[in-house]
Amino acid sequence: MSSIENFKKHISSLIYSSPRTTGWLVFLLSLFLTSYLSYTEYQLRLSAEREEVISKLNELENRLTEALNNGVSAVKTLAFYAQNQENVVENFERIGRDILDNNPLVDVIQYLDSGTIVAVYPLSGNEVVIGYDVLADPKTNKEVEEAIRRKEVFFSGPFTLRQGGMGIVGRYPLFEDGKLKGLSAIIIYLETIFEEGLLKNNPNEKFSIQLSKKNPNTGIVENFIPISIDEPSSGYSASIPMDVGNWLLTVQLKESTAISGSIFAIFLRILLAVALGIVAWNAARQPAILRQKVADQSKEIINANERFELATKATSDVIWDWDLALNEVYRSDHFFKMLGYEDSESIGNNDFFKTIIHPDDLEEVSKKLEETLQSQSEFWEHEFRVKKMDQSYAFIFDKGYIVRDTEGKAVRMIGATQDISKRKKTELELLEANKSLGNANEELKAFAFLASHDMREPLRMISSFMTLLQKKYSSELDEKANQYIEFAVDGAKRLTTLINDLLEYSKVGFDQKSIEKINTDQLIKEVLKFKSAIIGESNAEVILGDLPDITGIRTPIQILFQNLIGNSLKYKNSDTIPVIKISGKVKKDFLEFCIEDNGIGIEADYLDHVFGILNRLHPKEKYPGTGMGLATCRKIVTQHGGIIWAESEIGIGSKFLFTLKKYE
Repeated sequence: MSSIENFKKHISSLIYSSPRTTGWLVFLLSLFLTSYLSYTEYQLRLSAEREEVISKLNELENRLTEALNNGVSAVKTLAFYAQNQENVVENFERIGRDILDNNPLVDVIQYLDSGTIVAVYPLSGNEVVIGYDVLADPKTNKEVEEAIRRKEVFFSGPFTLRQGGMGIVGRYPLFEDGKLKGLSAIIIYLETIFEEGLLKNNPNEKFSIQLSKKNPNTGIVENFIPISIDEPSSGYSASIPMDVGNWLLTVQLKESTAISGSIFAIFLRILLAVALGIVAWNAARQPAILRQKVADQSKEIINANERFELATKATSDVIWDWDLALNEVYRSDHFFKMLGYEDSESIGNNDFFKTIIHPDDLEEVSKKLEETLQSQSEFWEHEFRVKKMDQSYAFIFDKGYIVRDTEGKAVRMIGATQDISKRKKTELELLEANKSLGNANEELKAFAFLASHDMREPLRMISSFMTLLQKKYSSELDEKANQYIEFAVDGAKRLTTLINDLLEYSKVGFDQKSIEKINTDQLIKEVLKFKSAIIGESNAEVILGDLPDITGIRTPIQILFQNLIGNSLKYKNSDTIPVIKISGKVKKDFLEFCIEDNGIGIEADYLDHVFGILNRLHPKEKYPGTGMGLATCRKIVTQHGGIIWAESEIGIGSKFLFTLKKYE
């Protein structure tokens, strides 16, 4: 008998000869393990609390940043007016009203000449600040100078405003030839910013929130959110600086439950250690219990095998188990039902499977299988063809899990085989259909080009000869004849325009290779330059919002914006200056854009009709066009994975909204 066997026998003798000692050892070992688990759980609870605090802090920072961005947008808009328009002070009521309407979180807007406030909106209730020099006031000048130094928007406060109430002031310096020209400024009342940023302490909440700042004059840190002194503060605390106002945003867990939440689990684990000790003591006293457990385990294995056999009958896949060392394979009965072979032909023989693989697939399957087995991969999968009993071929998807020994060598593979012939047939039919559709599209484009070219030539001839006829014989013809000639020339021109629009519509395509990143703001500015003449004639005002960049094909996207902006300029009210607002926002899976105008509007019954080919709502004499523009827009949007729709009210204006797919 070997020394190892003697050692095992000695240990077994000790276990059964001293059950009490065995029980104590198991108890102490279990107690050590449960103590370690309890400590690990405590650390995990602490980590979870830290993550929760940081998540809350990030949420509040995002909310506060979004609220402040409303102020940044307003103050920079005023700066744009101040630097690009004259008579800002005289027109300040209109400018201020427009800015506040578009930035609802901003309460007051101001314009400063150097450091002196010279204009404010709304004026009512804020008259006291007119003429106030913020650079001369030692209470405010340091934070004003900070904004000038940064040359960027900087928020002062919160502090008590001269006109009453608490608020924060965002200032943006304006320079001319490197010298300070003035400042644009906004005020957001403290209750507004706290409500929008969710910066309130609730006794029922488990977090304590604080927004603090070091006073630039006194150097003392000031807290702006009231906190009850009775509130506990034993939990984790995290802070994040906000450079836009030199604030410090802090979130603290009021009370940590890392220990208290683990007490019950610790108690249970101690009981478990005691129970394990008792079980070990009883096991040492009663070897017969172990034998019974072995019998129970054997029964469970038998049941597991029975369940496996039943599972193979319940699925339509072929379940197989391949012993690589012996090259023996077990296959479920469905293998014979799927391929039609008799059990005797293939049972236990893996080489049989190689004989039914399609000759064109055999080399690739063998190569990939060998590479998979020689690698450290745990999984195998491949699609290929196998011959059925009736000599036809079936497409199958074969996948398996590889069992390896301690050295990484594959010793066993267990898997399933699925018949995917129907799916492959559908895929092949779909590919063939796509190919036919692509050929048809190319033929259609070629036909459209040739047809339009052949049609335009006689139209040019008709127009030319009618024009010559009018020039030579107009004096000899009566008024009615000349009118008929004009009708013919005008009809030829409109038909030429229609043919060009139809050709452009047919050529709009979507080629994945042409997708690129498009600066939307720059693209729209190019469109506005193209439309500058009609914009100037109608004194139209075009307002651009924050526009996300688009991933798409540049030329169709430019045509899309060009058509929609052109419609807003065309269908305007005769007694109203056109105002066009262009905005965009990012959604979860797509981008959404809106072109809004104050034009004549569209009746509700025609909101879908306008996107059809050659659909016109107005007589050509009043509003020229062919009715192809919005149809082309819908085709472009659809090709970019989006939808387009319209919202309108007669006499008020229209909104054209569309979405575009976000390409990663």
